[in-house]
Amino acid sequence: MKNVLFVLNFNNSFEGNFMRSILALSEQVENDGGEVVFLVPHNSRQTDWAVNLTNRGSKVYDFVDGIWGFAKNTKTVKKIIEEHNISIIHSHFCDYRQHIPVAFAKAGKKDVDYIVHVHHNPPKRSSFYEKLAAFVTNATVYVSVSDSIHNTLSISGKPSVTIRNAVDFSRLEFTDASVKKEDYLSDGCTKSVLMFGQDFEEKGVNSVIKALMEHDKEHKIQLLVAAGENTDEATKAIRNICNDTPGWIKLLPARNDVATYFNLADAFVLANKTQGNPYTMIESAYLGVPIVYYDVPGQNEMCIPWSVKVTPDDSAELYKALCEIFREDEQETLAMGLESKDYAVKNYSLGTWVYEIIDLYKNVHRM
Repeated sequence: MKNVLFVLNFNNSFEGNFMRSILALSEQVENDGGEVVFLVPHNSRQTDWAVNLTNRGSKVYDFVDGIWGFAKNTKTVKKIIEEHNISIIHSHFCDYRQHIPVAFAKAGKKDVDYIVHVHHNPPKRSSFYEKLAAFVTNATVYVSVSDSIHNTLSISGKPSVTIRNAVDFSRLEFTDASVKKEDYLSDGCTKSVLMFGQDFEEKGVNSVIKALMEHDKEHKIQLLVAAGENTDEATKAIRNICNDTPGWIKLLPARNDVATYFNLADAFVLANKTQGNPYTMIESAYLGVPIVYYDVPGQNEMCIPWSVKVTPDDSAELYKALCEIFREDEQETLAMGLESKDYAVKNYSLGTWVYEIIDLYKNVHRM
């Protein structure tokens, strides 16, 4: 098996499904006789997931941020390639600040392939920008997490394969029994909606708040927003919209046992407009929580049974979809939840994802 360098521009505190996937992939590479090395942001070295990498004995280097770090980062990547005999560099969530050092470091090394994982729909840019970005990145192949991303890259002339995200379902079996739904419901609220809003506007939390303000006049719906470490920014955003911090909106801190939050929800809302193949949508399906999601490329390809798509920013349609979900009887909800769980397991298993990536590693020179 070839030796692999993972370049992870990942800044979350907890590992989540992304790092679970990377660890599962790393273990398979190592089991097949390869070596794995990690390059992570310097400011992430103290996070739980980075500490876990070190504790498991992984070789971990760091890169510095900013354009002034190009020379140092190039030197670091070059050193890793030479000292660890790297044949594959696989990057996630990276931009030009990482792509350029990688391109310089592997210059002239025809035996080193660069795989760029694309997790979101790329923004539409001019043809000149597209050609410049492709030249700077110098990728051997792009991994698209959805067909829509794959099609966008293919139209731009970039080699791309689709490998959809996967979830480590075992992490969803752990919940905190002491966390009760009733403790999170404000006076008058009878139903709860969960969102993830580390990036408040990007995740569409602002548009959902405005929709509930417009249509849920009596505030019977409790909005739970898992804001992670961005609680202060989220609080400011809520005040800008509502002029205060109303009780029917609650911000939730980051935690590893994410299933605890899903257990609080009568519905999960995904209001992303640029997402590719959301982990949270798969998690919600596995846990049997009905989903309302914006009809955008990537998300609308997932076809999860217990899900309703709505037009982005159509507040009336969003509210109507939630009300219809809340009217379902308990038995119907349970049956649909079981169907969604079965669908998630069949289509988004981590084992299948690892197999597909390993197969790509073995055949990347044919791309």
